Amino acid sequence: MKSLRFEKLELLSTIEKRAKTVEFHPRLTVINGENDVGKSSVIKSLYWAFGASTKTHPSWKRAKVKALVTFTVDGNRHFIVRDGSRIALFDKDSKVMLSTTSITSELGPAFAELMNFRLILTDKNGSSGTPPPAFALLPFYIDQDNGWGQTLESFDNIQQYPGVRRSVVEFHSGIRSNKFYELTAEKRKAMIERDEVGRDKKAVENAIAKLGLEPDFTGLELSRVEHEASVEQLLVRFRTLRDARQRRAAELTVLVDERSIVREQMEIATAAAKEFDEDFRWASKVDDSEIMCPTCGTVHQNNFANKFAIVDDSEACSDFVSDCLDRMRVIASKAKVIENSMRETDHTTEEISRILAHKRGDLTLEDVIKAESRRSARAMLDAQVFELSEQMASIAGDIAAADDQLKEFEKGSRKRKKEIEAFYAAEMLSFLKALAVQNIDHDSVTKIDRKINDTGSDLPRAVLSYHLALMRTIFKFSTALTAPMVIDSPNQQDQDAGNVAAMISLIVESRPWDGQTILGTVSLHDQEIVDGKVITFHEKGAVLAADKYDSVAARFRPFLDQMT
Repeated sequence: MKSLRFEKLELLSTIEKRAKTVEFHPRLTVINGENDVGKSSVIKSLYWAFGASTKTHPSWKRAKVKALVTFTVDGNRHFIVRDGSRIALFDKDSKVMLSTTSITSELGPAFAELMNFRLILTDKNGSSGTPPPAFALLPFYIDQDNGWGQTLESFDNIQQYPGVRRSVVEFHSGIRSNKFYELTAEKRKAMIERDEVGRDKKAVENAIAKLGLEPDFTGLELSRVEHEASVEQLLVRFRTLRDARQRRAAELTVLVDERSIVREQMEIATAAAKEFDEDFRWASKVDDSEIMCPTCGTVHQNNFANKFAIVDDSEACSDFVSDCLDRMRVIASKAKVIENSMRETDHTTEEISRILAHKRGDLTLEDVIKAESRRSARAMLDAQVFELSEQMASIAGDIAAADDQLKEFEKGSRKRKKEIEAFYAAEMLSFLKALAVQNIDHDSVTKIDRKINDTGSDLPRAVLSYHLALMRTIFKFSTALTAPMVIDSPNQQDQDAGNVAAMISLIVESRPWDGQTILGTVSLHDQEIVDGKVITFHEKGAVLAADKYDSVAARFRPFLDQMT
């Protein structure tokens, strides 16, 4: 698992002739100061350097601030520089590795390789690939402007990928590891290759049809042997197509039966999920600590563990229904392919029957020469079709193998998923209790991929609880990467002094032993900082300083010289 740490942030405005350097403690850095001293602008610049944009103050944009971040990955130092839309990645010797203006197609894959970030997402256009760095950093940042209204929404433009929340959470929490997404990427690559070969094969087949090179029987064979061979070729193809159609019809029958079975299973699971939901609501309303089963007389504890077990059973039913829907879609897709194939087979069979019934007319030498040319062309194109068909069969085998591995992975990960979700739920409930968040839907907040449904001053405390619980889950179970937990301005929605103090205390105390935390806040509310440091900004509207400009500009120069 890769570990990202921030060492230093350097900021430079050549327009204002001002600069700033911030050095981060390996465990905890608190950026302290009154409102309007630039705390948030500095923190946002950390992520802006990596191509992860947030809402930025207009004055910061006008200053055209450049950013240089010194960071480590597993202790190995790297640098990233952003100047406007151009971003460059440098190695430990300050040599450029990549300079680009394309965050998604170029910076994203390079950062993913550096951080062992193998997540694959599909955008609104149906294109799949490695997402930008923002999605590697998303669980670890709560932005002052966008981050406190809902979890996992600190960065701009994350909705370019539909359903991104579940994918990001499952990847980072360890529910689905890098191996799953590596297999997914292999399958995607094979499917793209299959489609390309399929298009080539279709183009050759279209050429055969357009040029009139289908197997013919019109008496133009140059010898009796060739004449008989032509007829036999057509008959063999006719029988092959007939047999193939029968097999496809049998396959379609099997799919129809399978669809009926899956639909019946889905109806049973839906009814069971509804019953579990009713059990949970009833258990939540009952105040008794013990409940007696009316059927067998067994006494059950009405505690969180048993309530969570009911929710877990309900979620298992819901997951099964979701799997059934996926299976129904696959069945429908397969049935469509078979039906299209049968229609094509019927059309070709009819054409062969017509050719076999065709009567010869008077022949000329020109007809004979044309027929021989067509046979030669057909033989060449047939060879191409055969070769492309062989390639498609080989690729289809690779796709099937990847599918089998993905299915095995899913089966093997169910137990691990329950363990991860149970750990997260326990952490989340503990943090909610510590922050006095009481009136909240426990069914939602104990599910790791759910949104927070709350309002008022409870919402920021619930959001913080979620991010800290997810962070601790990532550090315990993830096999991919960890990053600094950066939290900007926790005092949201007019929290009272006691709530803000509890939030800051929880941020400090919940840190993993091998994690790094960066906190931006107006006040520490008497929280003592141990194993960390406090950086205080004083001057309002002037976080960049003129007296730092020359030294920081000299620091930037060798990096900027390599960016083209």
